[in-house]
Order: sequence, then C-alpha cells, then structure tokens
Amino acid sequence: MVQSLRMVARLAALVAALVSVALVPNVALATDTEESMPGVVDLDSSNFDTVVTGAKGAFVEFYAPWCGHCKHLAPEFKKLGAAVTADASLRSRVTIGKVNADTHRALGQKFGVQGFPTLMYFPRGVRPTSDKDAVPYNGARSAGAIADWIRDQLADDEDFARVADLDELAIDFLAGKQGDALEGAQAYAAGKTGDEKANAEAYVAIMKKIIDKGSEYPAKERARLGRVLASGSVAADRLQAMRRKHSVLGAFVDDEE
Repeated sequence: MVQSLRMVARLAALVAALVSVALVPNVALATDTEESMPGVVDLDSSNFDTVVTGAKGAFVEFYAPWCGHCKHLAPEFKKLGAAVTADASLRSRVTIGKVNADTHRALGQKFGVQGFPTLMYFPRGVRPTSDKDAVPYNGARSAGAIADWIRDQLADDEDFARVADLDELAIDFLAGKQGDALEGAQAYAAGKTGDEKANAEAYVAIMKKIIDKGSEYPAKERARLGRVLASGSVAADRLQAMRRKHSVLGAFVDDEE
C-alpha cells in the first residue's frame, strides 16, 4: 500500500512538472522558426534583392521549419535581432534576415544552400548573386558569438559610409569646383532618408569645414579621429557618428599621404 502511494505521488509530481513546462510561453516560442522576430527581416524571393543590396552588410539564416537545429537556433536568432536593433553601431551597418529556404527553394539554391540552418554574411559593397559573394558563418550559435563575429567583419570596412556619387563630387571639390560640388552634395542629401541621408550630410559638413579651415583639415581630422577611435574611450552615443565622419573623410584624403 505504501509503495503504491509513493508511485502515485511520483506520477503526480511528473504530471505537474510537465504541465508547468507547457504553461511557460517562451518554451513554445523558442522553437518557432517562423515567428516574427523584432529586428529580423523575413526574406523571400519578392524582397531579398531589395533588402540585401550591398548598401549595408547582411547576416542571413536560411532555415527549414521542420529542422531541429533551426528550432534550437530560433531563440538565439531572436536575441541577435534585438541586440542589433539596440546597438546603433550595428543597426546602421548590418541587416539581420531569415529565409524559409524550404518554401523558397530557388532562393536557397541561388546561394548554394545544402543543409539547415545555413548562416551567411553578405558584405557591404557587393550586390550578391551567388554564394561566392557571401562569407559563411560556422562559429558558435549564440547571439553573443554571432554579434561579435559581425563586429569583426565590420571592423575592416572603413569605407562603410562612402557613396560613389558623392566621392565624385569630393574629387570635383578638391579640384577647385567647391561651389558646384557643395551644391550637388546638398541636393543629394535632400533626397535621401535614414542612414543614406546621414552619410550624405557628412560629405556636406566636411566640405563646409574645408572651406572654413583650409585644405589640411581632412587629413588632420581623419588622423585625430583614428586615434580617438583606436583608444576605445568613445561614448556609445557618439561612436557611430564619429565612425561615419572618419569614413567619409577618406574621400577627401589622398591614400598615399
């Protein structure tokens, strides 16, 4: 009789434990690969080419809803989207996206996806057409590890804020066509929004500084900003603006100097 009571008690405890797990919402959400995740763009054949353009870097997961490893990654990918959204230095430079490559198989085939999940980073500056334009990610599958890896990829891209059309105007500006170049840069900035506008406005501000302070300003200011950035002492709220300015100043400095 005592043994039977103990068995009943154990079964009751087990049932209670299972019920408590079922009632925790995050357990269900953690394995939902198709959940809408803040900071993560759902990509498919209709929007991939308009989102992953090369204007910014892009870190993309190709997944299948039935894939166990994809379900395990889902909560970390959700954390990654939130982390990038909260970090201005990442948000303005990289897009986080995911593709249901089981449904959109042509898109997966385009980038050589052969298993799930496949994680790829598409660097800024190239409009991707195949997996040759991507850097595969094979590191730890945690939000922190992926974010750190993305930062490493971005660290080498000092030209992230450069704009080809405005670089041409910078050349004209340095060649003596200051008025026309400044006017052109202002017109370009007026037609943009978001990060594109911020990048263009950096060109305008630097042109005005050169007019005010002289031709030596770009090289001296870029060197100064380089030292400050290397010190690691820049406040988070100033870091992205400083990096942007350092990047755009490169358009006004001779690399051989």
